[in-house]
Amino acid sequence: MSEKIFPRNLTARADRQVVGNPATTRLESGVGNCYPGLEFDQRNLDRRFFAGLVFEFVSESDNPNPDALRGGALLLSLELSDPELNPAFHAGNPELIAAATQLRAALGGESGDTLSTGRWYLDSLEQGGKQISLFKIGEDGKKVPLDGLIVWRLVRSLEPGLAKIKLWRRDAPTDSNPPATSEIELSGWRRVFVDSQSGVIGQVYQAGELTQSLCSPWQHDFRDCACFYWASNHPDIVLGEDTLGESTLPSGASIDPVRANTPIDWLRSDRSLASRAGALGTPRENRPFQMDHYEISQRWQELAVVLRGKEISQIYRAPTADTANPYKSPEVLAAKLYDLAGLEHVLCLEYLYALYSLVAPDEVDVNTWPTLRDDLTFVSHELLLVAVSEMRHLRWVNQLLWELDHTGLTKAHVPALEVAERIPVGNGHTRPRQLRPLNRKTLADFIAVEAPSGGIDGQYARVVATLRQPQYPNSLYQLAGRIIADGVEHFSKFSEIETVLRAYQGGSQVNGTRPPYLRNVTPAPTDNPDAKQALDAYQRLLNNLEAAYKKGDMEDANNIVFARQEMIKLQAIAQKLATQGFGIPFFDAHLNEVDD
Repeated sequence: MSEKIFPRNLTARADRQVVGNPATTRLESGVGNCYPGLEFDQRNLDRRFFAGLVFEFVSESDNPNPDALRGGALLLSLELSDPELNPAFHAGNPELIAAATQLRAALGGESGDTLSTGRWYLDSLEQGGKQISLFKIGEDGKKVPLDGLIVWRLVRSLEPGLAKIKLWRRDAPTDSNPPATSEIELSGWRRVFVDSQSGVIGQVYQAGELTQSLCSPWQHDFRDCACFYWASNHPDIVLGEDTLGESTLPSGASIDPVRANTPIDWLRSDRSLASRAGALGTPRENRPFQMDHYEISQRWQELAVVLRGKEISQIYRAPTADTANPYKSPEVLAAKLYDLAGLEHVLCLEYLYALYSLVAPDEVDVNTWPTLRDDLTFVSHELLLVAVSEMRHLRWVNQLLWELDHTGLTKAHVPALEVAERIPVGNGHTRPRQLRPLNRKTLADFIAVEAPSGGIDGQYARVVATLRQPQYPNSLYQLAGRIIADGVEHFSKFSEIETVLRAYQGGSQVNGTRPPYLRNVTPAPTDNPDAKQALDAYQRLLNNLEAAYKKGDMEDANNIVFARQEMIKLQAIAQKLATQGFGIPFFDAHLNEVDD
């Protein structure tokens, strides 16, 4: 239900639709799964991973009469018409030309004749000098095939290039004379699914082949699909449409935080306003209130179009572009981005401190507070998501700075890992940074800083307006826009957290005026051993981020992994300190460099 579209690679960012690829079958945007109900079944790509052969990935459980020898990759057919068996297909690559010539001769000769008889399965894969067996040895010393899904994942792990496969005939007669061939080895290459120049799916794939195992959209077979994963044209839950004349936020979201965050069942039979009470917890609970099979055919036109996660029945009007004044120069822009990195950093720390001030859900007395455990689970989850999102924003701002530097528009400003001392709250006002439990005042401040066009969101308005200018790469404007879109979601999440916790703001008999969801937490003394350990982990985390951001590689495999490991340590220590009534003193400590 996110409003954002995240381009994953250069193909996804193309400004044109690649001819031959329907939008729902573009490889870079498909869900990485293989069950019916999705955009396409990825197994249908890998069934042709080896030129001239077509496999089917099958499981023992697929058969009503279980057969231990059925699982794996079953050879369905030989296709000598495969374009990649033609040496001309590999023009300019002598190695693949030789391999294609050899493989075509093998499949068109004795090996092909042998494979045309009996039931053949993949037995092993070999590439780069490494061989993977697609079976295990049972207690009786015989081969036990791996399940089809496991074999599929192993096939999918093959890299483009030369490979060797072994096939095993599982039904080979043992009493034939001469003995029947039961194993065949073939050398070829791992198919590349799209043409490197045009991006069009290979000609070997037939029309409809990628979706042949999926549910058919707008027909009855998606009505009760067991997996509850839908194709992009069949939403599951959505946000309700705003009524005519209803006040909304600048983002277009409902001004009512409950309405703005309450998902409703898209397939509900009652389409009136009264039906917008929210979807129930499970598909089985929702089922009695949904359209039946015959109704889908009769009333399909009543199923609303969904844009940006929300139902819409009127003419869609896209949000207006930001009209803020651009900064005068790249240097001024970079200086502002450096400050914004500090804001993202400080908000992340404030949110994490507030998160660890919450009582653990399993510590709640459900007899006294029957709903608090579930509410705390929800609030903790949402608050952690926002904190992680601020970490991502810190990364993105550093990416913006690095790109400005390496395109020659500014001098180096990376890495930007300072912690801001004051935080904007709208209308030109600021507040000092503070580490506080998640009480009513703290939550109000969090809502204020995330308010659309108010606190930190308003700080990005001129950044976006500046990056929209032609001298800046378009990718930078898109990245800054994603930060603003996230900010709107943060405001909605905090508004809903406030609604959930409102019932407990009166405090409790035991804790006086302190709400029952809060611990009595104060910043730990810096000489506290656990606090020192936490601050050391925090500094190591920053050191690894600094190393990654200096390179400009935001997916730095080493430093980013190390930073995540330190974050996990930090989380465990923070939870330990919370049980002692302490929080991590992020702002009070004078951090020194520590060993990585």
